[in-house]
Amino acid sequence: MQIDDHLGVFKKRIDGEIEEYFKIKTNEIKSNGNQENILYITENLKKFILSAGKRIRPILFYFGYIIAGGEKKSDALKTSVAVELIHSYLLIHDDIIDRDDFRHENHSMHYVCTEYFQKRFSNVDSKHLGTSMAILVGDISSTYGYEVLTNSEFSVDLKMKALERMNKIISNTIIGESLDVMLAECTNVKEEKILEMQKYKTAKYTIEGPLHLGAILAGADETFLNEISEFAIPMGIAFQIRDDIIGVFGNRDKTGKPVGSDLKEGKKTLLIAKALENANEDDRKFLMSVLGNENIDFEEIEKARKIIIDTGSLKYSEDKAEELISIVKQKLDLLNISNEEKGFLIGLSDYIVKRDH
Repeated sequence: MQIDDHLGVFKKRIDGEIEEYFKIKTNEIKSNGNQENILYITENLKKFILSAGKRIRPILFYFGYIIAGGEKKSDALKTSVAVELIHSYLLIHDDIIDRDDFRHENHSMHYVCTEYFQKRFSNVDSKHLGTSMAILVGDISSTYGYEVLTNSEFSVDLKMKALERMNKIISNTIIGESLDVMLAECTNVKEEKILEMQKYKTAKYTIEGPLHLGAILAGADETFLNEISEFAIPMGIAFQIRDDIIGVFGNRDKTGKPVGSDLKEGKKTLLIAKALENANEDDRKFLMSVLGNENIDFEEIEKARKIIIDTGSLKYSEDKAEELISIVKQKLDLLNISNEEKGFLIGLSDYIVKRDH
């Protein structure tokens, strides 16, 4: 089975668990009387989560459990919903920070909530209310994530260890996000700083974190968790480098985001840093002028793309991602897991550097 087929099968199963969780949650809210606001928040959150997404994090949570020898597979799959809920919490807040009105092929949560207030009330600051409501939707998504993990069928000791690790994952992600926010305002950003940010914002959160959580619930010790980290961190950084390439060169029909979205947001990625480092003075000034410019037009985006290609930055970034994936495969080769499990993780690594959305 191809990796795309594997991911599709697991996504369908996890989406079923998400549907079931929200069905229970909605009935619980309704049984507690008239709680229109919380019902609106919960229904919006469900729609947001199920509208798109590849479910990479819950899939890795499940595989972390399997490669650590876990046997309660159905419980692990059900509990994997926790990381998708935490992911949604962080995405909703990230869209607010980035002022991004699109998430995949749909509007971001703050945009949807703003529209809701515009239609329902007059003479109010609908943008502020919409942003405030979106923050609350993100907040409740995090509490639901903790609820799923806390109420899972694993032992109290294992759940406590997993909860402690989840707190660490979230704090690492916030460190990475704060670095990303700061780097956007810097004019001279070095590769090392960008890779450090990507380690915390993406690698520890998207790849290492879910694998660790699943493995912990299977009873894995620190030695095995460290072995996971050996391949998970380079895989996560490669994932982010590819994401940044898609953010500049991606097709809206596939990404669901406006063309050149990362340029408009002024993100300082490896792709941008290397282009600025290697560009001549005129091209460097042009790149600096379009970074963070929300009104950049298609012609300017095309010129920025050409500079990134001509400076060798695109190739450098692609090569860096491939180099990291080579490290991933070397580390996986040393890991004492089945060939089937190893094959899935290797296939996922290849998918990460070749995906276009």
